[in-house]
Amino acid sequence: MKGIAQESQIIASALERLKTVHPLRVINLRQEVGTRDQRWDGEVTIKTKGGTYHYLFEVKAHLRPQAIHHLLIREKTDRKRWGKATELLLLADYVNPLLADQLKSAGVNFIDTAGNLFLKRAPELYLYVEGKKPPVSQKDKPTRLFQPSGLTFLFGLLIEPESVNHPYRHLASVNGVALGTVGWVKRDLKEQGYLEPIGKDRFRLIRRKELLDRWVQGYASRLRPKLFAGEYRDLKNNPDTVVKTFSRYALEQGMLWSVTGGFGADVIIHHYQGSTLTLFVESWKQNEALKSLKWLPVSGGPITILKSFSPRVFQMSGTLQRIPVAHPLLIYAELLHHGTDRDLETARLIYKEYLEESIAKD
Repeated sequence: MKGIAQESQIIASALERLKTVHPLRVINLRQEVGTRDQRWDGEVTIKTKGGTYHYLFEVKAHLRPQAIHHLLIREKTDRKRWGKATELLLLADYVNPLLADQLKSAGVNFIDTAGNLFLKRAPELYLYVEGKKPPVSQKDKPTRLFQPSGLTFLFGLLIEPESVNHPYRHLASVNGVALGTVGWVKRDLKEQGYLEPIGKDRFRLIRRKELLDRWVQGYASRLRPKLFAGEYRDLKNNPDTVVKTFSRYALEQGMLWSVTGGFGADVIIHHYQGSTLTLFVESWKQNEALKSLKWLPVSGGPITILKSFSPRVFQMSGTLQRIPVAHPLLIYAELLHHGTDRDLETARLIYKEYLEESIAKD
């Protein structure tokens, strides 16, 4: 069970759980994923003796903190388009206690298929259930599409959606994946309803907002851990100086590199640099690099090195910036991974300026 079918089951199961807790009627339920203008997964109205409450809802499976951060950013961006009577409702397969606390603190209503829920709407709706455990079947193996190799290719499709119809060998080369990966990723995308036929052997990438959300989650949980090369400290403890020193070293080595996270965001939107520095590098020989750069390996240090996973990581390196920067999608995902208030504030600006009208627009 994948894609739209999985979402439909989560919706039905979560709403049935709600009915066992409180006498109510579910009316005007519309699941609209796959339509061209859809921004949210659907809408629903809940009618109780105390009133009628309208929600836009989002459906999530395998919920992660990064998904919540991304959801809150999208909500704040879109809220001005909603009427005052509309609120956001998260429907999920399971919301663990830690994530439930985060959602409550942010004022986000949620229901999961295990029976955990939080609904708080004026004047008379207040429901909260916690401590319900997910069924064993929730631990199904994730689809290959959101494993590291699939995420690598999907990154290229998200930043260049029209490339989905390019020849397989070209796609494999520009994204740094095996030829076979291109085939099974496109097959999975078709099976899960992310590719829409537009002609003979031609497709359009759809539900990109949902793919972006799932890519961000996969970056944090599956892709980034494989890219992690080490954490370090420079004795001068000055990010700008560190970047200048590293720039000279990379030039000597003939190595491609780019900044991401807060430092990368500061380069392109001049808002927030932060106290840490995260770099993507084409190659990394730690002993030689530390000797030249005079860095010390320190767990939790302010400098993080991530190995590049695709040639597209450096796609923006040739733009007119004072230092090479990663694609805004990578900067956004890294900010969500760190997740401080300032990181999330900056991520919201990156999303609005670089992602909302291109990658996240279906």
